[in-house]
Amino acid sequence: MQDRLEMLIALVREKHFGRAAEALGITQPSLSFGIRALEDQLGAPLVRRGSRYQGLTAEGERVYERALRIVAETRALRDDVRGVKGEVSGLIRLGVVPTALPLSAELVAATRRKHPALRFRILSRTAGEIADGLERLELEAGLSYTMGMEERSISVTPILTEHSCLLVHQDHELAARESVDWSEVGDASPCLLTPGMTNRAIVEEHLRQAGVAPAPSVDSNSILALTTLVALGDHAFVLPERLAHSVAVQAPVKRLSITDGKSATDDPQIGLLLPNRHRLPASLNALRDAAGELRARD
Repeated sequence: MQDRLEMLIALVREKHFGRAAEALGITQPSLSFGIRALEDQLGAPLVRRGSRYQGLTAEGERVYERALRIVAETRALRDDVRGVKGEVSGLIRLGVVPTALPLSAELVAATRRKHPALRFRILSRTAGEIADGLERLELEAGLSYTMGMEERSISVTPILTEHSCLLVHQDHELAARESVDWSEVGDASPCLLTPGMTNRAIVEEHLRQAGVAPAPSVDSNSILALTTLVALGDHAFVLPERLAHSVAVQAPVKRLSITDGKSATDDPQIGLLLPNRHRLPASLNALRDAAGELRARD
């Protein structure tokens, strides 16, 4: 039944029989047969069918919710058995908000130094996609903003407090400064990440509190594109300090601290997100230990 439950989960995730089969590495007829066999085994239709996938039946919704828990526990049990043998291995799919990608490299490196058999797949995702992915078993872990996660079935380990800075070209009128306030950031009409990204909402809120209506000349979901614009001249870009340090380490881009007089506790935090389970597999415990070490160093 385990394999068939995984088929159902993949079908709900992909919303398409062909894509679900491809994700599982099986043929579409095998997937269809597996779903039919699960329906026969449980004695109820689970999938609403037409010329294409149309969602789950009421019974299917109930089975899907149970399937998520059963599959998660089975995977954790498998990892626990490996852990008892002293082997911490497996694949961790790590969803990461774009502004935390440099931190993800530090976290993965710290984890693999102690557990070289662990494999990682780092995936750039929005905060909402990471939370959804954890709950739907599409991700094993996430690096994301901690705000709003208290309403989710997710365990949060804070790692660092995010501080913003402004990137400008070395010939920009602000380049001679070491720091600016948010009203001056607004006057520079900085480029921003696209709407729906948490960092965009954070920057816009800072600007509004400074009495500035956010009006970016350019926005993009690509940090590389926006930092390249800054390097070409004229444009400015707000980024978290840690990320800015990794993408703007030399001329012609300069980093300026942003001061606003607020308490550091008001700044957003980045944390490790894990499934909220009573017992985590050894692989995720290893990841959480590494996150704690990074937090202690920060």
